[in-house]
Amino acid sequence: MSSEITSLDQPLDVMFLIHKALRAEAVRTEKAVSDLEDGSSLQPFKLAFNSWATALLYHAEAEMGTDMAGPEVPADGESNLAARVKSALLAQEEAEHLELVEKVQEVLTVLDEDIGATSVITRTKQHLFRQVVALRITQEDHLESEEALILPMVRQRLTEEQQLKVARALLIDDQADDPRWIVEWVTRDLSSGEQNLLADLEVRLNGSAPSNG
Repeated sequence: MSSEITSLDQPLDVMFLIHKALRAEAVRTEKAVSDLEDGSSLQPFKLAFNSWATALLYHAEAEMGTDMAGPEVPADGESNLAARVKSALLAQEEAEHLELVEKVQEVLTVLDEDIGATSVITRTKQHLFRQVVALRITQEDHLESEEALILPMVRQRLTEEQQLKVARALLIDDQADDPRWIVEWVTRDLSSGEQNLLADLEVRLNGSAPSNG
């Protein structure tokens, strides 16, 4: 989903904004590796890749650390079979997250072992490019699956209050020196209208902040 997002009907629709930013990061990183020439510095690529990988890994970890599944028992009007299907979808979601981590590691392996302290040459650039494209494709498959299967299910099972707590976990990193770094990261790839949607949601998230007591 790369078109303009004009509304967040439910708090978890913020995932569409996050996904838009992840897709933009993938494009920037792929361009950065394409622009490499023999003997050129890896620094521009490393900056782009580190930004993408950091956001992607945080997003995956935050999703798995939240109660996106909702109650384990079937929801009202939901059969045991439907509940098992949803459990299977969430298991698939976790497997996709692990695959994303593996793809990130494969890019890092090329940087550390194939290139290391040496200069970029055609062969290593091609190897790096293949790994970056593989990560982008894996990410895109995951985001499409999440948007088509996981999000509709989760929005149906979670109350608005529960959704706000999940959205807060996805956007606010309480363990970081700057807890709002994800918000700032997402914002740079949004239109002014989308930025307003995110800002309005962040105001609501203040009410779902964890208690210090």
